[in-house]
Amino acid sequence: MNTPNAETVLAALTDALGADYVLTDEDARAYFSTDLFYEGTPPCAVISPGSTEQLAEAIKEITDAGLAVVPRGGGLSYSAGYLANRNDAVVVDTRRLNRIVEINEEDMFVTVETGVTWADLDATLAERGLRTPFWGTGSGKHATVGATLSQNGINYGSGQYGFAAQSAIGLDIVTADGSVIATGTGGNDKAATPFLRHYGPDLVGLFIGDCGALGIKATATLQLLRRPAITHYAAYEYESSDHFCDALSEIARCQVVSECFGFDPGFTSMRTTYAGIKDDLKLLGGVAKSAESLGKGLVEAFKVAAAGRTYLEGVAYSIHITVDGRDEADAASRLSVAKNVLGERGTEIEASVPKVMRGTPFPDPTIILGHNGELWVPMHGIVPHSQFKLLLKNLDQYMDDQKDIIEKHNIAWALTMVPAGPSGVLVEPNLYWRDKRSAMMESYLPDSYLDQKQRYETDTEAKAAVRNLREGMVDVFRALGAAHLQIGRIYPYLESRSPAVQALLRALKAQLDPQGCMNPGSLGL
Repeated sequence: MNTPNAETVLAALTDALGADYVLTDEDARAYFSTDLFYEGTPPCAVISPGSTEQLAEAIKEITDAGLAVVPRGGGLSYSAGYLANRNDAVVVDTRRLNRIVEINEEDMFVTVETGVTWADLDATLAERGLRTPFWGTGSGKHATVGATLSQNGINYGSGQYGFAAQSAIGLDIVTADGSVIATGTGGNDKAATPFLRHYGPDLVGLFIGDCGALGIKATATLQLLRRPAITHYAAYEYESSDHFCDALSEIARCQVVSECFGFDPGFTSMRTTYAGIKDDLKLLGGVAKSAESLGKGLVEAFKVAAAGRTYLEGVAYSIHITVDGRDEADAASRLSVAKNVLGERGTEIEASVPKVMRGTPFPDPTIILGHNGELWVPMHGIVPHSQFKLLLKNLDQYMDDQKDIIEKHNIAWALTMVPAGPSGVLVEPNLYWRDKRSAMMESYLPDSYLDQKQRYETDTEAKAAVRNLREGMVDVFRALGAAHLQIGRIYPYLESRSPAVQALLRALKAQLDPQGCMNPGSLGL
């Protein structure tokens, strides 16, 4: 609290929100100053507004005093996007904004407060036979709708419906002066029904992927669709990188799968080893429940059990898909197309991975630790299909050049790949190293799981080496003009734009946030 009027502001926030929702103790400030990899400056306070009105009033109070505002969702990020870079910042924990405001089955949209998690939203919609097109990330037990739209995201439903951004049709944004901006048809001055995104310039899109630099999302309206009636699965292995890349690109262009995940041999060996019978039983239960009928569900669960958690050992590259259909004929037709594409270059294997992912789509985020308790952090870049193979080659060459450092610090790395619409591929290098787990990281996992994992002492040199590897990967991605999600403060967004675009972005920032108080430093602004 180094600014003269910070204490006055915090007193006013406490009066408005209640003492339980304004945290200033050292432990809370430390907890909210870290993500899964980076450490920021501890904020002077953490607040948890419970409504759009409270959010707007709080932001106005904070920015009028010249303090910074940093929005945060579920917290499972790793690009410093919600970390303060000054000590007069107030972190806005959005998780109390968790109401589902309206499910409109006639006009097929759902409006939610942005602190609702994808898991809670999907469970509620499932009771009505509905779903959003993009329906969450693997971290959706904690990941919030608002944070995902701020970062943009790709995962469940993306094979057919693209990024999280493409499912949003309306937003209510609180800007730095406490104003609330309604976008899409939700901003009409008369009958404001948020049923359509595109009415004039796309103001919804303006605030998606902004990492909170332009405003804080209070509510979001998402498109709805009928939940698919039939789901099929398939998986294939490939002996060469070229065959794998060709198959992944072609299946992306066909747009017949709901989800598609590609793994290199390193990722396969690191993530599919046995983790304990209790975990297996949970996952198999999810597979059984997700099937169209109890009988079919038990059969599918038996197949997964028979294949075992280590069935992918020895597999080279692999692709895992989920196919949805309105009925059996629709699903079978899509699956046939997918199998023709994937089978041309590969060999079919048991589809345990996609069955488990669909059966338990929002598990505890155990991926944040490696098999033996190592810490995990990914990077990623999105490139067109024409540069897919070149990117893999360049990443291999870069990591080979860093071989001595990697071996010195026992760093492991592996790749996952996901089609990013019909035109490109997201490539995600995953890094693992031995280091001490943070309290924030441990808060997301049950003690029973943590107790199975080895604990390591703090290794600042290894973490610095991982940081340097990440920075080098950024250069590899940038050389090919890659795009990024979850930009935060890590990827070179602003500096990679043309001077004209930089000027436009700075003008937008100045218009919406003249004092530079909204998540300063994010996006390079």
